[in-house]
Amino acid sequence: MHERNRYRVTGSIFLIALAVIFLPMLFDGAGVPIREAPAMPQAPAVSAQVPRFDDVVPASDVVERVSTLREEVSDEGFVSADGTRVGEPKLFPADRDTAVWAVQAASFAQQKNARSFRERLRAAGYEAFISTVKQDNNSILHRVAVGPLLDRADADNMRQVIMEQFSVQPAVVEMEP
Repeated sequence: MHERNRYRVTGSIFLIALAVIFLPMLFDGAGVPIREAPAMPQAPAVSAQVPRFDDVVPASDVVERVSTLREEVSDEGFVSADGTRVGEPKLFPADRDTAVWAVQAASFAQQKNARSFRERLRAAGYEAFISTVKQDNNSILHRVAVGPLLDRADADNMRQVIMEQFSVQPAVVEMEP
């Protein structure tokens, strides 16, 4: 037991001696050169004159456009003319002049069902989206579609594949982004 204490005391004295020798070298500051930062350039003097509102903001018809838009859109966010929700793609029956096509895969009264079906289509690799429309009887319909497509033949082929893959009755429609 005496020998173990002797080793501890010897080791402690050795560590204290090292600390006494090297710690002052680390903290005296001579090892780290001090550099001065370059002086910051002075900012130009600011004029005390505040620009007029008319000089800063150009004339605009925003107020008129907002009031016109409020007349065209219901409180729920549906365009009064066609019943589609503002900001969502619009789907219409296709005609001869259709340039952009979509495949309307299904329609749902419940939004959660439409989202679920959209996720199934996306998981299968389709670019699916939801277009919400308010019908004449004030019921809301959530239409799940795939698109846009620029060729009617591609839209017809996709309609057939979706019909077979998901057991639904899709329709080819016109899409207006």
